[in-house]
Amino acid sequence: MRSRCIILAFCSITLLANAAVHAQEADVRADISETLSALANRDAATFVGFFHNDVRGFFVDGSAMVEGLYLLAVRAAYVTGLRTNLVMSDLNVRVYGNTAVSGALLGGSVTLPGGAVRTGTWRYSDTRVLEEGTWKIVQYHISQIGD
Repeated sequence: MRSRCIILAFCSITLLANAAVHAQEADVRADISETLSALANRDAATFVGFFHNDVRGFFVDGSAMVEGLYLLAVRAAYVTGLRTNLVMSDLNVRVYGNTAVSGALLGGSVTLPGGAVRTGTWRYSDTRVLEEGTWKIVQYHISQIGD
């Protein structure tokens, strides 16, 4: 009888832990969706709010690593022509405590400041940390398939 209680307790704890992880993964997915939505809707303040102060990464233009993300810079990018029309697919999220690692594909187009248009499919990955209830990006990488 005692071994059954121990097994039942272990199974219950495992199920609760798995439910918590799945809830966190759903939260990360929602924050990723909100990040892309803010980018597409040119909502610079919301978009920047999803990035950690120490963020770094590689953007679709193939430039050197970008360190930091600043509200004024994002607003300037919108004023000078940045536009996105992207659809995410194959999103994969894994949560490890207060850190989440995500990967996906982005398809569509990006109009860069100055007017150059890039179309196609990009690999997207990011690492986020949970900070004050928001999964904030600390590292990202975007590279076009076929580059």
